[in-house]
Order: sequence, then structure tokens, then C-alpha cells
Amino acid sequence: MSKVKTRDGKIELMRFCACLMIMSDHMHTLGLKDLPRPFRGTWVYVEFFLILSGFFTAKHFASGTAGENKVENAIKYTINKYKRFLPYSIAAVFVYYIIIYRGLILHPNIDQMLTKFGEMPIEMLMLSAAGTNGTRLYTMWFISATFVMTPFICLICQVRNKYITVLLSFYPGLIYYLYRAHSIGAHEYPNQLIRAFCGMALGVAIYHFTQYLNSLSLSDKWKKLLTLLIVLCYAMLLYIGWKGFRPITVYLMCFVIIVTLTFSTQTYLPSCSYKPLLYVGQLSMPLFIWHPVVSTTLYLFLGDGYVALRIILYYGLSLAIAAISMQVFNRVFFKK
Repeated sequence: MSKVKTRDGKIELMRFCACLMIMSDHMHTLGLKDLPRPFRGTWVYVEFFLILSGFFTAKHFASGTAGENKVENAIKYTINKYKRFLPYSIAAVFVYYIIIYRGLILHPNIDQMLTKFGEMPIEMLMLSAAGTNGTRLYTMWFISATFVMTPFICLICQVRNKYITVLLSFYPGLIYYLYRAHSIGAHEYPNQLIRAFCGMALGVAIYHFTQYLNSLSLSDKWKKLLTLLIVLCYAMLLYIGWKGFRPITVYLMCFVIIVTLTFSTQTYLPSCSYKPLLYVGQLSMPLFIWHPVVSTTLYLFLGDGYVALRIILYYGLSLAIAAISMQVFNRVFFKK
């Protein structure tokens, strides 16, 4: 059985804060591309979500509850994991298409509607990252790319020899993130799929590193040093985010250290399981999906004026819609 902790409020809070960081970077859709502000270039927090996705996938299969059919296990896990995102993707994509192609609805043109709306079903079904046309609702690339690549990550997680699993998961992430001939954040096909696979693979390797760390009998001195290290990583993330730096390697190292040490038993940081922290962690994904819909709508109706109002409404409405949709979809589709 796994020795890694299941959920931790610190990670859930960071998941929520990571979404806020990404929203700050996406303010260009509010028409605020050149607005001087902290937390610019924080799109790299997407890598934190990728790492977590791979980490929890590895933890699931390490529990030993899956059956013998590895392909069937991979497909079942992927469907069970992503079916909870389907109501959000259908609703958000539908609303977004209505907003950006509102002119065609007011003045119908069959040929143009078939062209413009033809990709909508694919995007709703979280398959758009597999095609060269990409996504209109740009945050859906993440959901789509991870959905498409998760079965392959599941197969790696089910390799019986854990050392082979570590090699298969560590080296793709290492090679991808240290390769400097391209932009990690590029969306040209097939970079989204490669990025999702490598980020999740890195998360699988981190899971096994965490298990190894938990197997060690560390002294009090080492635990204090590791506690200091994770606190410094949090501080570093805040500092470089506030300054608007983009040292991608530093971001990644901080993510790796934070995830590894948070889920280990080798630090003195308290294990927080407060319900408000767990709630905002769950809220991060609906917030991630919905915020471009809000920003696009605000820019459409408010234009270039009312800068402060646009920012307040951007965060306020995004949070409200995310919370309401999560409440409604949980009751309608996922009630126990």
C-alpha cells in the first residue's frame, strides 16, 4: 500500500493560488496586456497542475486496487477521472462559442456556422488538443491534452518493476524541460500533447521519489532542513511571481520540491485538512475553465475603459460562476 499522504490542505491552497496566478497572466484577454502588474508570465503554474495529475495517477495504481488488464485499467481510470470535467467543458465551451460567434447567431449564415461551430463538439468532448486546429476556449487545451495522454501515463504506472517506471517517467520530463530549442509554453501542434505527457510523467517520478524519501529514517536535523527548504521554495515562488520573472527551471525545481516534501512525512509543516482549504482546491479547476469566458465577455461589453472594474469583475465573477457551477454539477451529475 502507498505510504504517501492522500490530500493536504497546503497543496489544495497552492492549487487554488496557482489558478489565480494563471488568471493574472491571462489578463491580456481583458485588454490589459500592457498593464504594469505583478504575477505576469505565471502561465508556468500549468506545470504544477500537470505534476499533480501524474502524481495522483501514480498513487492510484500504487494502491494495488486495479485489475490485471492494464489497458482496461488505464481506460477506466481516465474515464472516471475526466467524466467530472465533462459538464464544465460542455457548458463553458457552449457559452464561449455563443459569445465569440454571436454575430452569426444574430445573422445566420449556414456555411459560416458549419465552419465556425464545426469544432465545438470536439472541444466539448475534450479531444481538441489532438487536432491541429487547437481550441477556441484556450484553457481547454490543458483538459484535452491531459485527457488524451492520461491512458499512456496509466500504462507506465502499471509497469511491475518500479525502477523501470521511474526511468520511463523521469527521463521524458527531464529531456523536455531542459531542452532549450523551443518554448515550453508553445501551443503549436503537437507540443500541447508532449507537454502534458512529460509534465504528468514527471509527477509519476516525483511520487516514487516521495515514497523513497518516506522510507528513510531521517534525523531531526534533516527534517528541520527539509522544512526550511520547502518554506524557502514557497517564498521563492512568491518573489519571482511578484517580480514577473520567468526562470522556468527555478519554477519547476520549486514545484518538484514542494510536491515531494508536502506529501512526505519528513518535514515539520502541519498536515492541514481544513475543509475551506480542500474546497478552494476543488474550486481551482472550474475556475480555470470558466475564467476566459468571463474575461472575453467583460472585454466585449466594457471595452478598454473601467480598468479597475474589469479586474474586480474578472476575479469576482469567475469565482462566483466557478462556485455555482461546481455546486450545481455536483448535485445534478455527481450526487452520491
